[in-house]
Amino acid sequence: MSVNKFILYGYQSSSATKRVMIALKLKHVAYDYVEIDLLEGEHLSPAFSQLNVQRKVPMLAHGQYSLMQSLAIIEYLDEIVPPQSLLPESPTDRAWSRSFAGIFISDYHPLITRRVIEKLRSSDFDEDEIRGWKTYWLEESLRVAEDMMSEKSIQSSFCCGSSPGLADICLFAQCESARKQEIDLNYLRNVSRIYVNCSKIDDFRN
Repeated sequence: MSVNKFILYGYQSSSATKRVMIALKLKHVAYDYVEIDLLEGEHLSPAFSQLNVQRKVPMLAHGQYSLMQSLAIIEYLDEIVPPQSLLPESPTDRAWSRSFAGIFISDYHPLITRRVIEKLRSSDFDEDEIRGWKTYWLEESLRVAEDMMSEKSIQSSFCCGSSPGLADICLFAQCESARKQEIDLNYLRNVSRIYVNCSKIDDFRN
């Protein structure tokens, strides 16, 4: 494998995979993509387990290195691929951006992962109850995001200025998950506005 070659292992329905895909495109990084079908259990196969001891997606292979966890991957890309940073310039804005991303990556996304949903099914949750579970936590995460943006009085096109970055990537991926659950975002003024702005950019759509 060339030291400069990037290979993304992911699952198309995974919001974590979506986050990394957007970051790669915003950073103009060429990469190969390998689909790991979670429904078929491909992440548990011996071949993938050798590449990734966490047995999760996304995973980014770069030369001899295998990088896991979407936030770590995104920050790695931001550090090694100049010039446009996915984080704002000031330390306080960078901290805010990471805190905002943490709403989705750390606080709420873990509650609606495939592993959790399968555990709910094995605990006799029916499909309506599972849908209600997903909807509740998705809406809650976006309400918290709206509160953070309202507190910051964000008027810009994106979370931290005139160009999209880490915060927008994470917000967009969560909004896409909410859209799949047919959640109305219109009452969340800042969330819906920035989601629409991101949706106009090819790197987010494709």
